[in-house]
Amino acid sequence: MKLTVAIITLNEEKDLPRCLNSIRQLADEIVVVDCGSTDKTVEIARKFGVKVYSRKFDDYANQKNYALQLARGEWILSLDADEEISVDLAQEIKKVIKSDEFVAYAIPRENIILGKWIKHTRWQSELDRHIWLWKKNAGKWEGRVHEEVIVKGKVGILKNLKVHYQYGTVKEFLEMINNYSDLETKDKFSYSRLFFDPIYNFCVRYFYRLGVLDGWRGFVLSYLMGVYHLVTWVKVWERSK
Repeated sequence: MKLTVAIITLNEEKDLPRCLNSIRQLADEIVVVDCGSTDKTVEIARKFGVKVYSRKFDDYANQKNYALQLARGEWILSLDADEEISVDLAQEIKKVIKSDEFVAYAIPRENIILGKWIKHTRWQSELDRHIWLWKKNAGKWEGRVHEEVIVKGKVGILKNLKVHYQYGTVKEFLEMINNYSDLETKDKFSYSRLFFDPIYNFCVRYFYRLGVLDGWRGFVLSYLMGVYHLVTWVKVWERSK
């Protein structure tokens, strides 16, 4: 078996069909690991004929490594349920997994946030390029949040984008801030970072990373990422008391 697509899910009935349709002709095997969906996510996955497993969520790396253990393919393609693979990227993937030149490939990502492709604000496709395709025995996920695939061997670069439909509303973004800040592992509180991190992150995204060119979305997203860092350090302070 050549390629397994691994997906973790929680209440993804809206996005999962689009994701599965995009890999129907690409994957030799699809593994879905669900962590307690209360909507039709599991039903939808089973209707597509994919393998569905259940695991209680503790952190993102562990959840995705569990899916990796279940995969039988020589190559792993990791997707989120709110992502899709373009036709051009699918063709590129089919081509490169026939070669042994690289053990992994970094793929750029187009981010659709608040209903529009965000081309700046530190969501540029090249800045959001990560390893999402790799030989199963060459790497694994590390990190509780903002997890990355760590591999041993040469890493190649793919040209075509995968598409990420994330945070359709400000409410969804605020839910992300609350969930991700709970998982942050900073354990030593800093008053200076509580004050400066939010300001620094806003300035980097809005000015240096040209969030101003993304219009009102660039301002809102830069501001919300500042809030994210503020909330994270406040929670570190709470845990330290």
